Amino acid sequence: MLSEQEIRDRAHYCYCVFLQLSWLYSNDLIEPSQYLEYLKKSSLDLISDQFITMTIEEALMLRQPNDGLTSLIHLYEGFVHALCEVLETDLEEIKKGISRDFLQKLASEVDVDIRL
Repeated sequence: MLSEQEIRDRAHYCYCVFLQLSWLYSNDLIEPSQYLEYLKKSSLDLISDQFITMTIEEALMLRQPNDGLTSLIHLYEGFVHALCEVLETDLEEIKKGISRDFLQKLASEVDVDIRL
């Protein structure tokens, strides 16, 4: 069984993945064909996650690239909410556990400027 800290760490990670993929999707200057290139820049090392890369590659092959990315966004958002339930906490507490500097770094990796 995972410790509370391990579950909290996973919630932070899933939240960061959710945010970075959401920012990638929302950046209109990035073409879907560039998604994998941007994942190579990720501090979260998202390019090494086979599930993420295969989902995006499959969507690109099916010529539905945004469908792949949006399904990943929804999946990771769901993971965060499920982990919040396990921790008996809310999303605000998870957000507080991630530094602003790190969030800004994640945003910059997908060419998004955020103001926190």
